[in-house]
Amino acid sequence: MEYAVKSLVLTAFLVLGFSFLDGIYFHSTGLAQPASQTINLPNPVKTGGLPLNEALNLRRSERSVLGTPLPQTQISQILWTAFGVNREAGSMRTIPTAHNRQDLLVYAVLDNGVWLYDAPNNKLELQLKGDHTDKYGQAPLTLLYAVPEKDGAVGGVHVGAALQGVGLLCASEKLANVVKLTGADALKGQLPLPTGYHVVVVQSVGLPADEQ
Repeated sequence: MEYAVKSLVLTAFLVLGFSFLDGIYFHSTGLAQPASQTINLPNPVKTGGLPLNEALNLRRSERSVLGTPLPQTQISQILWTAFGVNREAGSMRTIPTAHNRQDLLVYAVLDNGVWLYDAPNNKLELQLKGDHTDKYGQAPLTLLYAVPEKDGAVGGVHVGAALQGVGLLCASEKLANVVKLTGADALKGQLPLPTGYHVVVVQSVGLPADEQ
């Protein structure tokens, strides 16, 4: 009987201990555990922000960002701006696409994995476990833009529309962002892209380093 009681106490202690550690990890990222495989994002805000001309005037590239994790609400807003659904009927997107192909894929590199943005369901799906932010200058969020090679120049147009929207949002939200070709192949052979797809450019986002 005494042995059984001790076993129960030890089991309870271990469960509580791991729960405590999970809580610390959850707090550090502001996101669900990678083990969940999916993250349901908050609804994006579709009103407010800076007037367009002010955002255009403030838009710029900033390579130095803090590693401070961005809140879920901000991550959701950035992804929605890049390639979200802005009209429920027909699942039309925030950017134009040739013949409405919607072939663009947007991946989010966070400190708890690399996630594919599922715009119609407003969620993230885990594609690659682990912290890969060191491949992108430790930015708390890096967007990987992937298109089918067969799309050629049209795919580049889709990516350009997405990253420009994110750049303007960053200007409005006082976030730093930079678009880079360097790093496009950083996860080659690790990230399970659909057949024929390749990452053409990356966009890192975070708080400006001068916020310290």
